[in-house]
Amino acid sequence: MKCFNHTEREAVATCQKCGKGLCRECAEKYTPCMCDACAARTRQEKKQQAQNKEDQRRQKYKDALIDTRSEFIKTAVIGVLVGIFFVWWEATHPDAYDNLLDYVGLFFVAFCIPFGWKFLTYLQSFFPVSLFGTFWFWIIYIGVKAVLSAIIGVPAFIYQLVKTILTQNKINRLT
Repeated sequence: MKCFNHTEREAVATCQKCGKGLCRECAEKYTPCMCDACAARTRQEKKQQAQNKEDQRRQKYKDALIDTRSEFIKTAVIGVLVGIFFVWWEATHPDAYDNLLDYVGLFFVAFCIPFGWKFLTYLQSFFPVSLFGTFWFWIIYIGVKAVLSAIIGVPAFIYQLVKTILTQNKINRLT
């Protein structure tokens, strides 16, 4: 058999992909032994695979960013409902606030409670609470968590807001 590229030379090997005969010079060009056309096609396939992998990584990252944004929106909707409930509760009692600004402040603090709750739940994953306990243990636990949520809710909301804005900027740069 003769070399596919050099018809005057004897073939000492064959292309691993297509089986064309190759002389010593052509056989030593690529590892594994391939003709120029198959080597180019293999390089192109590897380049395409790398590009696909990068595209998948980018899409996964973008999906995670979008998930972060949607979590913020869900928590904000819950916050609005909690805020409305607290303002309604306070307004229906005889010792209600006199000033509209007091209601706005109450609404904002109540709005931030779900952000604090979510943050405490995240921290709790590092310090799991036992699944076993009495009824009163859980009542006290939920009460303490609610109070702590109100205390750290505002900073947690501000952190989530900044994080969501930065996330949105990253999403905009990716598209």
